Amino acid sequence: MTLTLGSWRTEDLAMWQDEILPAFEKTHPDIEVEFSPTNTNEYNAAIESQVQGGTGPDLITCRPYDVNRSWIKKGYFEKLDGKPMLGNFDDLALSPWSDDAGSRYCVPTASVLAGFYYNKDIFAELGLQVPATQDEFLAVLKKIKDDGRYTPLAVGSSESWQLAYNGLYSIGPVYWKGEEGRQGLIKGTKKVTDPEFVKAFEAFDSWKPYLPKGFESLKYPDMTQLFTLGKAAILPDGSWNINQVAVDGLDVGVFGPPALSAGGERYLQEMPDMAIGVSAASRNKAAAEEFLTWTTSPEFLELYVNKLPGFFSMAKTPVTYSNALARDFATLKQGARLTPRLGLDRLSVGTPPFDDEVWRVLQLMYNDGLTPRKATEELQKGLSSWYTPQQ
Repeated sequence: MTLTLGSWRTEDLAMWQDEILPAFEKTHPDIEVEFSPTNTNEYNAAIESQVQGGTGPDLITCRPYDVNRSWIKKGYFEKLDGKPMLGNFDDLALSPWSDDAGSRYCVPTASVLAGFYYNKDIFAELGLQVPATQDEFLAVLKKIKDDGRYTPLAVGSSESWQLAYNGLYSIGPVYWKGEEGRQGLIKGTKKVTDPEFVKAFEAFDSWKPYLPKGFESLKYPDMTQLFTLGKAAILPDGSWNINQVAVDGLDVGVFGPPALSAGGERYLQEMPDMAIGVSAASRNKAAAEEFLTWTTSPEFLELYVNKLPGFFSMAKTPVTYSNALARDFATLKQGARLTPRLGLDRLSVGTPPFDDEVWRVLQLMYNDGLTPRKATEELQKGLSSWYTPQQ
């Protein structure tokens, strides 16, 4: 029996063919799995076309939140409620792939994290300690700037997405209290103009004095290069960039978003990245569920995350990470309140999409001097124009 697994990660083809699927097939000799990826930007449309045309894969890699919720409503997935395989995940891990009633349709595969890479040699040279609070963070940035030899933050604003994902959504949860604030926006009990959100935007705006010259034209790869060349001390970035950051000769560490005060609550952005569901149209559902069950096993979880450093298991079962920076990132999860990106659940299905608007106003803050308060007012106005709970 042959199953097909649809995915958007074409770059993982060799890993699945040579490493992961042979491991599964070794213990499941009657089931063969073919990894069938489509280019990222074409994946959503391709899956919809294939499913509607009756040629979809047996196993569908699931997008988180709104895209997947629309696929659930269209009947693309087999419901997984009550399946033992779900027992290895908590609600925060399962909810990105659930319907409005809380029914489960996909098994989580991996998440990504966001934090701060730092150059250990520069920190040692300048006598700096990893900051534990927001005030300590700003003091570190000031000391680097005053020294004059290094750029404190390798941040550019040419690409607006990373201002949100590596900036505001990373440091903001400590102000809006993670899930309390995010769910508050979704339910309509909080507004973007509430003090905790304004303070988060102000905290992100406070980075501006510590950016490199010409930051307005710096793209994402330029930021990485500035850091890896040893010209910048700190790079706010995601775990997915580990292999690009960890170059030979560079001693790199990672720290998480600082707390508001000493000993205060820590928050960490954990973004659910992918899951796998069984196609409702599959003719091999029992075999597909066998494969899904295997993806919850320690064998799969450790194999997957260690072949893709920077992607993390969302399961309750402990996983050992072989990559040093991945271990450091994973350690940040311990004792922290985990929360996904602010704008991708329900808030961006209308016009204007909230997430896109966050990108836009953050770029205006950095490049054109838009104030944090005005930025939040613009976001609230856009959200209130179509999102019923905010009206």
